[in-house]
Amino acid sequence: MREPLTSTDVDELRNNDKFQGIIEAANLWVDQNSMTVKTIYDDSFNIVYTSKTVKDVFGYTQEEMINQTILDFIHPEHRQAVQDCLIDLDVNSKKAHEFRVLHHDGRYIDCQAHSGKIIDHKTKEIYYISVTQDIMAHKQAQQMLVSSEKLSTAGQLAASVAHEIRNPITSLKGFLQLLETGIEGKEAYLKIMKDEIEKIESISSELLYIAKPSPNEFEEANIIEMLEDVCLLMRSQARLDDVEVVLESDLDHHMVLCDRSQIKQVFINLIKNAIEAMREAGTITVKITYDETLSIEVMDEGEGVPDSLKERLGQPFLTTKDKGTGLGLMVTMDILKNHEAELLIKDREPKGSIFQVEFL
Repeated sequence: MREPLTSTDVDELRNNDKFQGIIEAANLWVDQNSMTVKTIYDDSFNIVYTSKTVKDVFGYTQEEMINQTILDFIHPEHRQAVQDCLIDLDVNSKKAHEFRVLHHDGRYIDCQAHSGKIIDHKTKEIYYISVTQDIMAHKQAQQMLVSSEKLSTAGQLAASVAHEIRNPITSLKGFLQLLETGIEGKEAYLKIMKDEIEKIESISSELLYIAKPSPNEFEEANIIEMLEDVCLLMRSQARLDDVEVVLESDLDHHMVLCDRSQIKQVFINLIKNAIEAMREAGTITVKITYDETLSIEVMDEGEGVPDSLKERLGQPFLTTKDKGTGLGLMVTMDILKNHEAELLIKDREPKGSIFQVEFL
């Protein structure tokens, strides 16, 4: 078997006239057949070169792109971020970033680029180079996975919610029978009945909310109210396992820019996992704190997560549960990444785990 090439071997091949033709042919083949687009632009962001694949990916010819500013093809909401990202690059470094690009047919498509800053050694001029690819299919698959997980979670919660709703319905039936007898003190009974109906309404509305497709739209929302809704819903499942869900917060109000449905899905997944991790009766505490960054901890009293799995959790089909798939935590981490948040997994004393979400 031939020994692998060293970096010295590669340099010798690159400088060997015998191989120059095949190297140039290989580069040309990549430029014409890859589903990525290579683009070079000057320090004013004017395009000086783009590969022929720009026609297949974005619908433009090379002639339509050359001498145009790259920023004109980027969604207005992303232009400043892309410009700042490129300017902050060090020479010969690279950075991955996502933005939306205007297709020739007028629609915007989601893209990911790996960009770098280079210097022309002859003229000492600065140029930027980007290798960009269309990630629309990946985004759609990602969204389908989130929606699938939401429906799966809603289905699993349905039984516990039905059990939770049965109790107030039984109470309502009993009070109606009392009212039919003409008992005195109707006002007190009517108030209790109203509270029970509101409880049913809140639980059923929350279940329907998480089951519907996510709009994937970011807006300012009160994270405290969202967690109160989630805890209300999850108490239905928790009671079936003799587990109490407690919400602790020093804040009454804290706004975050988020997709409400997706962030609720994150904490439904985390609390659901915590319930399933507890083999005995106990308490799950959801604690909200703010000290420069917003931190939300879901603390259980289960057996904890082995150190060997902490770094690998979130991979598909990696789970500590007998019937788990690992997809719930994978979706959770994916949603948090899109919200510029991260998930930390810690041990809890004397036993259990802490799943900490930090909004950066």
